Amino acid sequence: MLDLDGTMYDKSGLAARMVRRLFWCLPLVMAERWARRNMHYTQYASEEEYNDAFFHFMARGHWWSAGIAETWYNTVYMPAMARLIHRHHKPRKEVMELVEEAKSRGIKLAIYSDYGYVEEKLEALGIDPEPFELLIAAPQLGALKPSEPCARRLLEMLEADPETTLFVGDRDEKDGASARAVGAKFLKV
Repeated sequence: MLDLDGTMYDKSGLAARMVRRLFWCLPLVMAERWARRNMHYTQYASEEEYNDAFFHFMARGHWWSAGIAETWYNTVYMPAMARLIHRHHKPRKEVMELVEEAKSRGIKLAIYSDYGYVEEKLEALGIDPEPFELLIAAPQLGALKPSEPCARRLLEMLEADPETTLFVGDRDEKDGASARAVGAKFLKV
């Protein structure tokens, strides 16, 4: 189970580039960050409920509606992130070696990201999605990391046992906590 942002590539400088690129809509960028911080540890029944809450959080106290926040996120924010990743970031060599080794041994691989646009980001990095059995963003499962129900659902989807599952990520408080929540191992990048 591999995290994407910060694990598959070093995301140093990405936040600053996003702010410079999207300075014209900085209030929306800040609202996105605020909403994401405030939604940790809240589990929703579905991706739709999660998204509804997320975009309502983004709109809270602002002139824009949840619909405007959602349109901006999907047509401006995430595409800008993918373009910046393509221009300024490369896959981590050691993580790609781990992917190749796991693939050669027939080990199931999955990407588990807190953000969406998983396929677009892999494409931006020039990473073939073929070795991965599952590409999923946590919100598709109704919450952000380190949601125990989401991590359990991932294991079910992969038909994997926690004792033989390794979570690989860059943040102990998210990726490591997800692993510990289900009794899996964790490797910090």
